[in-house]
Amino acid sequence: MVILPTGEQVKSCIKGCQYLTNFYRPIELVRFDERIGIVYIFAGEDLQVVIYRDGKWRFR
Repeated sequence: MVILPTGEQVKSCIKGCQYLTNFYRPIELVRFDERIGIVYIFAGEDLQVVIYRDGKWRFR
């Protein structure tokens, strides 16, 4: 069974990438983990954003 990103995750991913680039943070990698359905955004050397299935996100 293939898990795809939810619509809420897609919206949050676009917003998160926009916020990061507004603050001149380079986006190194955007990755969707199909096993657990979470989006990861790696920005710079030390910043990681995690976007959950419901579209809520947090920094790690």
